[in-house]
Amino acid sequence: MDFCINLVKQDRAVRTLAGAALLLLAAAVPASADLPVEPIGVTEKLPARWPDTWIQAHDINFYALSDGKVVIFDVAAENRNYKGSISAAQFASFIASTTRPEIYVAETYYSQRVRGTRHDVITVHDKSTLAPVAEIPLPGGKRGQYVTFKNTLQLLNDENWLAVYNFSPAATVSIVDVAARRIIGEASVAGCAMIYPTGTRNFMSLCSEGVMLVTALAETGAVAKQWRTPAFFNADDDPLFAMPTMIGRMAYFPTFHGNIQPLDLSGDEPKVLLRWSLLNDADRKANWRPGGWQIAAAHRSGRLYVLMHPDGYNGSHKNGGPEVWVFDVGSGKRVARHVLKNRGVSIEVTSGAQPYLVVTNDSFQLDVYDAGDGKWLRMFGDHAVTMPMVLHAVQ
Repeated sequence: MDFCINLVKQDRAVRTLAGAALLLLAAAVPASADLPVEPIGVTEKLPARWPDTWIQAHDINFYALSDGKVVIFDVAAENRNYKGSISAAQFASFIASTTRPEIYVAETYYSQRVRGTRHDVITVHDKSTLAPVAEIPLPGGKRGQYVTFKNTLQLLNDENWLAVYNFSPAATVSIVDVAARRIIGEASVAGCAMIYPTGTRNFMSLCSEGVMLVTALAETGAVAKQWRTPAFFNADDDPLFAMPTMIGRMAYFPTFHGNIQPLDLSGDEPKVLLRWSLLNDADRKANWRPGGWQIAAAHRSGRLYVLMHPDGYNGSHKNGGPEVWVFDVGSGKRVARHVLKNRGVSIEVTSGAQPYLVVTNDSFQLDVYDAGDGKWLRMFGDHAVTMPMVLHAVQ
C-alpha cells in the first residue's frame, strides 16, 4: 500500500513540474501579431521572349491520359527550374509559335471528363501567362490520337496556318487559319502520315511505299495539287523514323539500321539528298542502331545528336540507348560519343550558343548534360512530369 501511495505522489509531483514549465515557456514566448491577409488571384508572368535554355516537355501521362500536359523548364537552372505548365489532354499535339505570343494544343476532352460527348479542339494559350485565350473547334471527332509526335501539328505559311493530322481511320490534314480561328481547308493524305512543312505553304507526308506525298496549298488553304516523290527508301529493308530533326530547313531522318536520310525542305519541291551512315565497321559488328522515341536532335552549329544502342535487332528501335553520338552534318563524321548516366528514351538540344543536351531517361526523369563535352550536370522532373516523351527546345 505504501508503494502505491508513493507512486501517486511522484506522479502528482511530475505533473506539477510539467505544468510549471509550460507556464514559464508561455511567458517567455511573445504573442505573435496576426498575419496579413495573403492576396489571391495573383498571376506571375513569363517573359515575352523565352530564354534559349528553356525546353517544353510534353508529358503524355499514360497513367491518366486526360491529365496530359506540357511543362516548361529552364534546364540551365540549379533550382527553381519549373516555369509552368499547360493542359494537353488525351494524346494531344503541341507546338509553340515563334512569331506570335501563342502556344497551340490540339487536344480531346469529354463532357463528363472521361465519357460523354467528345470535343476535339485547338486550345490557344498566351505565352506569358500560359492561360487559354481561345478555342478552335475541330469537328467530326477525327483528330488523330497516339503517343505524341512533333509532326502531327505543324505551322505553315509563315506561321499563319496550323496543319492538324487526322485519322478516323481516313488520313487527312485540316488547315486552320490562326488569326481567324477557323478551319479553311482539308487535304486527304490516304496511306500516308505526318506533316513535314516544305516551301511556304506546302507540306509532305510519309508513305509506306518509300515516297513522300507532297501537298501544295492555294492561298485560300484549299488543295492546289498533290504528287508523290520518286521512291527513296525501302520500308521493309531500312525504314525511316517518322520524327526527323531540323537544322534550318534541312530535315535529317534517321533510319532503323543506322543511316541518315537528309531532305532539303526549303523549296516547294522537297529535295532528297545523299544518304550517309552513322556507323563504321566496328559499330556494325557490334550491331549499334538508333532507338528510342525522340531519337535525334540538332543544333544550328551543324551538330547532329543521335540516341544509340548496341546489339540491335528487328524490334529494338524503341528500346532507347546508353549513348548519344554526335556528328558533323557537313562531313557526316562522328565527333563525339556521350555515355549517358542513365539510359535514354528521348533527347533534345537547346538552341543557345552553349547548348545543353536534355535526355528523358528510362525512369522518365530529365537528365541535363553539357552538349559539348557530354558532362552530366543535373537531373530533375520528379513530381513535375510523369512521362515526358517529346521535348521541344525554345527556338
